[in-house]
Amino acid sequence: MGPPKRRSEQEGVQQGIVQGRSQMIVSMHITHSSAGGTEGLNNVVTLLEQAVPDYISEMELISEYVVVRTCNRFEVYMVTQDNRSVITYMENLIRSLVPSSNISYILEDMESIKHLFRVVCGLDSLIVGEDQIQHQVRECYMKAKEDGHVNGMLSRLFDKAIIVGKRVRSETELNKGAVSVGSAAVELAESKIGDLNGKAITILGAGDMASVIAKNLIGKNLGTVFVSNRTYSRAMELADELGGNAVSMDRMQDAISQSDLVLVATGAPHTVLHKPTIINAMATRPDRKLLVIDVSIPHNVDTDITDVANVDLDNMDSLESIAQQNVQRRMKEISSAEKIIGQELEKMDSERREEAANEIIRLISIKLSSIRDKELETAISHSASTDVETLLDDMSRALVNKITADLYVNLRRASREGDLSSCNTLAQMFGLR
Repeated sequence: MGPPKRRSEQEGVQQGIVQGRSQMIVSMHITHSSAGGTEGLNNVVTLLEQAVPDYISEMELISEYVVVRTCNRFEVYMVTQDNRSVITYMENLIRSLVPSSNISYILEDMESIKHLFRVVCGLDSLIVGEDQIQHQVRECYMKAKEDGHVNGMLSRLFDKAIIVGKRVRSETELNKGAVSVGSAAVELAESKIGDLNGKAITILGAGDMASVIAKNLIGKNLGTVFVSNRTYSRAMELADELGGNAVSMDRMQDAISQSDLVLVATGAPHTVLHKPTIINAMATRPDRKLLVIDVSIPHNVDTDITDVANVDLDNMDSLESIAQQNVQRRMKEISSAEKIIGQELEKMDSERREEAANEIIRLISIKLSSIRDKELETAISHSASTDVETLLDDMSRALVNKITADLYVNLRRASREGDLSSCNTLAQMFGLR
């Protein structure tokens, strides 16, 4: 059974109105959690990234779509007039690719919109309030726009979602405070030695954790930066990212003697920074303070270095405490963010209802104008042989009959089916009640 074909735009809109339907948003979601972790998500996404666009291009009931792909989710937002068929076909597609797993879920219309708002605001992220997700969603939206997959409805939706994300971040503290080890290390350093602008820093290690910390240091206008690592080539790579200098491990003491901050992230199973090294480094600058932050597990710094004057040491316990405090602070902001999302949903729902009414009004006007034009043409053709009074009487009766024909048919049908609400609504529209 292949995907259904598209009706003409005019036919589709008119049929949708007759059947009580209009353009709706349907979204399909697969997340890190529903896929059973990162590996499961990546395996599924590999299958879906090409299959979904190909399938949608054949399923002509879908007029717009945006694929949102991040490290923790794969989502497709679609616009259709036949949500039931689209949902069925998308579910069948997922089952055909991953037959033994129930990894996806479907949302419709306002639930889809609410979900997108929550995603962009960072409420649906592993790290609540993260900023990166807003940029990622915007990039996916812009790509869909460039590829011609987006026009009216989804364009307005994603523009609004970005605005909502910015509003939440400006009016709440949802994204404030470091919640990762890398950002917590930088926050701790700034709380102890002040602005890092112009500060000299030594990083011991060039692995994953050191790279994460380095990313959080970019843009801090650091002074001299030294990177030391057992593998010198790795030290050079990280130093290049920071605009710093690579130094060999045997020159580590010289680098520390010039630094205000030492970040240790070597991942070695033993102590890397010993007390004698610190004593010798501080001997050349006895009155200058030094902060050492050890993010290694197990600890790579000799805890006795705190016996040296003007030396302060912090480790993962301090960072985890900062991160946990900030997580709790963010959690308290969720209700404020949800309130803003609720306000924006109400506004958007009102706007969409007004747009739907305007579209119906437009189509009614087109239909009535067509009836008028045909009756006017008939009247003109009879004008030479019929007196004006008779001509106007015939024309006015014909107009009334043709305008009310569909109205009466549908009114009687609604009455037979017990649809009293439609009957009452029609009576109210004509001022009869």
